[in-house]
Amino acid sequence: MESLDQEQRYLPELRAHIVKLLAKGWVIAERSPLTLQSGRKTCMVVHGMLIGDDAF
Repeated sequence: MESLDQEQRYLPELRAHIVKLLAKGWVIAERSPLTLQSGRKTCMVVHGMLIGDDAF
């Protein structure tokens, strides 16, 4: 049986990077798919990757 204290998050490095972006002033614009915005810049999480708006 697994401990309830065990880390259950998916892609913890990606989550840590998103937390850093939020600390720098980025905001969550949408939750599904997760979309972050800072001014005119937009990033979206697609298949476990953070994709910038210049890729759309």
